[in-house]
Amino acid sequence: MAYGMGKVPRTSGRAIDFTLIDLNGNAHTLSDYRGKIVFLNFWATWCPPCRAEMPSMQKLYQSWDKEKYVLLAVDIGQDRERVKSFADENGYTFTILLDSQGRIAGKYGIRGIPTTCLIDQQGNLITRIVGSREWSLKEVERIVK
Repeated sequence: MAYGMGKVPRTSGRAIDFTLIDLNGNAHTLSDYRGKIVFLNFWATWCPPCRAEMPSMQKLYQSWDKEKYVLLAVDIGQDRERVKSFADENGYTFTILLDSQGRIAGKYGIRGIPTTCLIDQQGNLITRIVGSREWSLKEVERIVK
């Protein structure tokens, strides 16, 4: 599935700011998380590799210092009810944002999912990782360093 629109953005430099709504109707703006490392994951409930990596994302979220890290999982193209049901059924407690029109995924040049972007404390895009992974805090720290 392709969500890219126009040229693919750099894999480093300032992360593109955005505001999206979470499953509870609260707005989240990326720049509000400056000072923290942001794990920004693009996914969808229908995507088998996305579903495969989510349990490790939950473990990662539970293991890290919430003062230093934030996990934002951006669902692309689905309605709130479907995504909320999926999250509730699987016990996911990290922040899930809704990009129902795929606009933010397009701005980030997302061509396939899952794709994870790591953003440093200053709001710079460190890297973009395409494909499912078994995430650990040590791996995230290694990539950030």
